[in-house]
Amino acid sequence: MIISASRRTDIPTCFPEWFCRRLSEGFCYVRNPYSQKITHVSLKAEHVDAIVFWTKNAGPLLPHLSRLDATGIPYYFQYTITPYGPDIETNLNKDHCIENFLELSDRIGKDRVLWRYDPILVTKKYSTEFHEEAFAKFCEKFSNATTRCTISFVDAYFSSPFRECTVSEMNTLAEKFSAIAENFGLPFFSCAERHCLSAFGITPSSCTDKNLCEDMCGHTLSLKKDLNQRPSCNCVESVDIGGYHTCRNGCLYCYASGGSVPKEHDSLSPLIFGIPGENEKIYDQNTLKSHDYQTNLFFT
Repeated sequence: MIISASRRTDIPTCFPEWFCRRLSEGFCYVRNPYSQKITHVSLKAEHVDAIVFWTKNAGPLLPHLSRLDATGIPYYFQYTITPYGPDIETNLNKDHCIENFLELSDRIGKDRVLWRYDPILVTKKYSTEFHEEAFAKFCEKFSNATTRCTISFVDAYFSSPFRECTVSEMNTLAEKFSAIAENFGLPFFSCAERHCLSAFGITPSSCTDKNLCEDMCGHTLSLKKDLNQRPSCNCVESVDIGGYHTCRNGCLYCYASGGSVPKEHDSLSPLIFGIPGENEKIYDQNTLKSHDYQTNLFFT
């Protein structure tokens, strides 16, 4: 079982104490955002193959890494750094986000801190020329601190105030970015893009990456494509322990919050927001590990 922490909210930034408490107690509860059913999810090392973190600022989690390492559970970060200001990402100190990216890479290794430049949105202020210059500056900072960069273009969700990029804008940026990344020796990928970018040497990647998790675990994983994601997503199945509308980063483009007021959080609760009702039934998550119990001798 791979734990996603989380597509729905930024756990390292907003809820590091809650997460560490849940690790210590060996479980958390997850409320299904649609059915509202609560599921018990084991966080014990014998049940978890790997943890994938999504974050824009790992700083609040950095003091707790030793507690995470003590569990023996492999983990890596999908770490988003974009050039937007507080008009778009209202509660992020970008200098701190960058500093913490570099510190995290120093501490756990650049192969476990994967840089994301997404979503790309084009406005009068954030033009294609702006993105080209910003991307080059970031590549200079991060090329020795990560092993890949992944991009995606903004999707116009029903609550999004931003338009989708035109094909011309996507092609222009893909061509420019690909050349810049190659100049810095930085492997370059796309995430869940319907528009094919292979003409620019850009291939699709996976956020929950089966191969990377297998490399960290040292064994093969019996995991299928995650059918709960968009058809163009290449991720394998995982269990997300976050909750929508709980993130405090305030990113206006985010499908998981949409700029809404974060829901109530109690660091002592097994749920990331709220507490279970007195008569609510708790369902069990299948806690069998995903590997096939045969060590792969080719992993190092």
